[in-house]
Parts: sequence; structure tokens; C-alpha cells
Amino acid sequence: MKKLGTLCSLMLALALCMGGLLLGSPARAQEDNYSLPELSRDWTVRIGLWVAQSKTARSVEGDVGISGLVQRRVYAGGTYDLLLGIGYNGFDKVYSVPLTLEIQAFHGNLRYGIGGGYSFGKRLNGRGSNGAVLNLLVGYQLTHGTNPVSVDLRYFFVSGSNDELDGYSLTLGYQF
Repeated sequence: MKKLGTLCSLMLALALCMGGLLLGSPARAQEDNYSLPELSRDWTVRIGLWVAQSKTARSVEGDVGISGLVQRRVYAGGTYDLLLGIGYNGFDKVYSVPLTLEIQAFHGNLRYGIGGGYSFGKRLNGRGSNGAVLNLLVGYQLTHGTNPVSVDLRYFFVSGSNDELDGYSLTLGYQF
């Protein structure tokens, strides 16, 4: 129960920080995003909840963990984008850090995609677990404009972890 309270407090603090970013940013209707330096644009920060697929991992660490992801769009096509990212999915003692290349297609406000890469992690027995990672996603664009907000549901498959590091990630994203 103490872990759940700590997790809820952390999620509330992160939600307030994300809300502060959304509310505190000045209107930039006249500003051209491409006048900014190359590395300071097309970033997305995501924070949310992670639920492990493994019942054993959930019973040892708790039902809900933290999911975070930082992505940068490296190619913008007409109906799809190519993104590089690094993330964190897990609890206190069981976690994975995926490095991914992802392709996202969009139709209206709906987004869907697939990504692959490599993951560094830690399993229930305390041993490291490194291997390939695959993620599938479906998302929805909540707002449009200079700094759009979106919500994503992803499923991560992590090889070599006996499903201890596989799981669902539900995140809220802010692009800048």
C-alpha cells in the first residue's frame, strides 16, 4: 500500500509539471518553429503508467509502475513519422530501458505504429536482461498546434526476460 501511495504522489507531481508546461507556455502563433536550432525542435516527452504482463512481477512489485519516454522525430513524411527514443518502464527493482526506432502512421487524430530496438533491464532475480525490444502502439492526438498533446497505449515485447519485462504502457505526451 505504501508503494501505491508513493507512486500516486509521483504521478500527481508529474501530471502537475506537465500541466504547468501546457499552461505556462506563451502563445507562439507568429513564431516559425523552423527558426529554432535543429536539435531543439521535434521532441516529445511522455509520462504515464506501466503494467507488467507477468503476474509474478505484479505480485512482487505492485500492479502499476512508471513509464517514461523521450522521442525525437527524425523524419516527417506525409502520413507517417520516423522517431528515435529512449524510455523507462518498470518498478523499483524490475525495469527495462528501451532504445527504439519507431515508425508512426496517422490518420486524422488516430496514430498507430511499430518500433524496434534494444533494451537494457533488470529481472526479478536481480540479474540484468539485455535484448531486442519490439513495441506496438495506438494513440490519439488530443490537441494540435505548436505544442500538441497526445495519449498512447503501447505494448512492449522484451526478448530474454520470460515476460517479466513485457507489458502495457499508457502515456501522455507533450511535443515541443
